[in-house]
Amino acid sequence: MIGKKSKIIFLSLFLLNIIFIFYFSYLAIRRVETLNSHYYDLGIMNQVVYNTSRGRILEMTNPTFLKNMSRLAIHFDPILIFFAPFYFIYPSYIWLIIFQVIIISLGSVFLFLLAKKIIKNDFYSFLISVTYLSYFAIERMILFDFHAVVLATTFFIAAFYFLEIKNWRWFYVFVVLSLLTKEHIGLIVLFLGIYIFIVKKEKKHGLITIFLGLIFFLTTTYFIIPYFRGDKHFASNYFSNIKSRLPTIISNGYEYFLRLVNPLFFSLLAPEIFLIAAPEWGINILSLNNNMRAIYFHYHAIIVVFLFIAVIYGFQRFLKIVKSKKIRLIILTIFILLNIYSIYLYNPLTFFGKQKVEFQEIHPLTKQSIKLWQEKLKDENIIVATTPKLAPFFTNRKQYFNFLFDPAFGEIGEIEDDIINRSDKYKKADYVIIYKKEIGDLSKGSLSVKFYQKLLEDKNFQMIYSDNLNDRYGGSVEVYKKIKN
Repeated sequence: MIGKKSKIIFLSLFLLNIIFIFYFSYLAIRRVETLNSHYYDLGIMNQVVYNTSRGRILEMTNPTFLKNMSRLAIHFDPILIFFAPFYFIYPSYIWLIIFQVIIISLGSVFLFLLAKKIIKNDFYSFLISVTYLSYFAIERMILFDFHAVVLATTFFIAAFYFLEIKNWRWFYVFVVLSLLTKEHIGLIVLFLGIYIFIVKKEKKHGLITIFLGLIFFLTTTYFIIPYFRGDKHFASNYFSNIKSRLPTIISNGYEYFLRLVNPLFFSLLAPEIFLIAAPEWGINILSLNNNMRAIYFHYHAIIVVFLFIAVIYGFQRFLKIVKSKKIRLIILTIFILLNIYSIYLYNPLTFFGKQKVEFQEIHPLTKQSIKLWQEKLKDENIIVATTPKLAPFFTNRKQYFNFLFDPAFGEIGEIEDDIINRSDKYKKADYVIIYKKEIGDLSKGSLSVKFYQKLLEDKNFQMIYSDNLNDRYGGSVEVYKKIKN
């Protein structure tokens, strides 16, 4: 029978999740509506799900090959198909954002159940769940657009819970769901299988999980993606010159490790679980793309999973090792204070923190312009190109072109001339929509300005609309129409 104390804790966790879902759904949607989202990656994801809902399964306009191709040419994340039915009700990126927040929130529930099973203490289990919901990496990644791999955070926590209670059917359900979020997840499943085989002594299920992960990773990375792409995986360019970059890799890796682990130091007491995420650590630390080690993005979604699971097992060992209530209280207080300090340093909460986010409302005229042209260009067969921050509003169509470029190009050694050579992709569009604030100061000759000037000089396109909003109010919206083929 559940005691009164347990009921209060369950109710508190339920209410906390409701608050979390509503608050971060609101904040994530506001981020898009105030033009702080991007083509990379919400615009991409929205087009993929929209096209899928219209029978064009996982189809998107590939920004590299400048034609419609399968999303599988970029990443293996067919779980996006599951969101397509909701686009019949209302075709909008809002579904992706809300479901991402809900699924991540549910991770705290599975984490609580797992902690209750291992630690056998409701209060400590609740504390770990609260730490999860307030952890900066969790909150940052659900604010950064939508990414299927973020969903694997909850899927893996659920899988680990069912592993612990030996419900193998549901264990495999959540493992397979995790695999559907990204190609490299196969490596994580492989390492999970090794853990099950060696640590849990479940030989049969360990071997099944090992082979499932290995076959999945090899198949998706070396066969499926190259097949749809007609070339090797694009991210292979991120891992060149490792030997010459070794000092930088070590320095960056050390800082990255400390930032993520410092508030969750109990995880170090369970290294066998901590190391299940070793492939993700390796990918992020070795990559040329600095974004993969930044706190603002989604690249550490899988690391977060096994950090928190390791916290549970590490905390259990801590309680076994340290018998003194006074020492326990001191160390637990340090744990809580480090997490509060981490919230202050890195969290996006609008009411607390050094790096809190405050999405300023855009000018009413800008908002009106976007709505006007969404309605005018609602025919999915009209080909549109826009600057990146407008992408989520205009990717409900068969073909779409991002007017500017991926900032990550510079990270992998592409020179400015190479990027400029691809600046004419807008020519494939029927309409080009520019949010002037994204272009920047026209006198500075930046890459964005060069793209824009090329459009202005193009006699095949004519400006047909401008709200003439002074740039100091947020930048005007301009629309250009193709007048010659």
